[in-house]
Amino acid sequence: MQISPPQKLSSRAAVWPVAIFLLGLALYALTLAPDVLWGGGDFARYQAEAYLLELRTEDGILGHPLWVILAHPFTWLPIRTVAWRANLSAAVFAAGALALTFLITRRLTKSNSAALLATAALAVSHTFWSYAVVAKVYSLNALLLLACIYLLLLWGEKKQSGYLWGFAFLFGLSLLSHIVMLTAAAGFLAYILLQARQRRTELGLVRELGLAAILWALGASLYVLPQVLAGTSGNTSGTVLAFLGGVGFIITHPQALLLGIGIGIAMLLYQFPATFVLGLLGARGLAQQARAEAWMLGLATLGNVLFLLAAIDPRVTSAYWWHLPYYLQTYVVFAIWIGVGSSGLWSRLKNQKWAVAGIVSLTVGLPVLVYALAPSVARLFDFDRIVGLRSLPGRDTLTYFLSPWKQHETGARQYGQSILDALPQDSILFADFSIWSIIRYLKEVEGVRPDVELVMLSVDQVATILQYRDHLHLFLANVDRYYDLEGIGQHFEIQPSGPIYRLVPKAN
Repeated sequence: MQISPPQKLSSRAAVWPVAIFLLGLALYALTLAPDVLWGGGDFARYQAEAYLLELRTEDGILGHPLWVILAHPFTWLPIRTVAWRANLSAAVFAAGALALTFLITRRLTKSNSAALLATAALAVSHTFWSYAVVAKVYSLNALLLLACIYLLLLWGEKKQSGYLWGFAFLFGLSLLSHIVMLTAAAGFLAYILLQARQRRTELGLVRELGLAAILWALGASLYVLPQVLAGTSGNTSGTVLAFLGGVGFIITHPQALLLGIGIGIAMLLYQFPATFVLGLLGARGLAQQARAEAWMLGLATLGNVLFLLAAIDPRVTSAYWWHLPYYLQTYVVFAIWIGVGSSGLWSRLKNQKWAVAGIVSLTVGLPVLVYALAPSVARLFDFDRIVGLRSLPGRDTLTYFLSPWKQHETGARQYGQSILDALPQDSILFADFSIWSIIRYLKEVEGVRPDVELVMLSVDQVATILQYRDHLHLFLANVDRYYDLEGIGQHFEIQPSGPIYRLVPKAN
């Protein structure tokens, strides 16, 4: 593999990012979730927040105001439902990320073919595709990460301060999207220091770097200040400290470390079943040919991986599986490595059309085939029970999680509407977060059943319900593992009533 010296992109090459954006958008629009969506409750919550412009800047890691701000204009579109429009925003962010992947890989390899292969590999990777078709923050995270990388590469090549300053403010601002963006900090800092070392004799370098630091702090302050003013900054700092403690946990618990590494490798193979080796070759080749770029991408990946490994610590989270989408930043970098690793192939395969067609088919076709077959294979091993995935009405759990396309997912609306239809006038409905978010979307976004009061159950469920004991119509949305049936049953008879459960107070 040979990393070529900087050179200008041809006018023909400049057309590629636009074409990639449009093709990516077409793929994700065709497989977009069509409506309000299940998924731990987060997707429906995001869909409602985008419409209502609920920024929740004071909530720190639990709020993602930058995504809400950028997704909100999509909800004005005069087509389909609000939920679909919010989902579409994720598709646009993902398509933009694909265009940047091409530009970055093209800049590193000076090969359109290598850049296209990297882009195609990322486009059909499971996690990237999954979050390109639902309303959630991860596709925006990918776009921001790639924009930061691209700006730094331009700064390193052109030596123009504006690129560094733009990067610094954008990286600070990216915390408003998700705090996981911080995992790339060591990689970015290493690249800046290596470039600065080469230019250490230049006048004005200290001022250039100092202003960059100020701009980063300015962008980051938009994330930090609302929490400080609201007195909620301890939530974010506590989470950060917990994950740092998780690093110590995996060091002292080698079995947990091996488990995390095994899951990470399995997930990486699931994303890139045919191009995994090319990614490893690309990482090695970049280290040999482009030291600063290799340190940036390598440390950004290492930071992300350590963040996920730390989450194995049960003190950090009891549901490790839900953190796996954070690996998306690693997959973005790995796709670039795939492009770098493939850059030496194309000159040798220039006249071997069948070989080229085979590589492209394996890069794009094999992952799609794996995703299509995976639910059936997993069903043989009772995978959903082993992992602890929740079964919900109108949703095939394994297909939902193992296949990235979501164009047939309509069960959430049907279930939510059936609950609201079953409730008498002026009822109070108690629901866990997943079901609460669906009902809340229907009520607050679409104005359905304003007479129904919706109450979310979280920690002290019994105390919450007892506040409404004297109300005539009390209902429980479900009776699965998320409900304290033993505690509730001490005070109420739980009687099935269609898709819901009536709570009848017991005599004292």
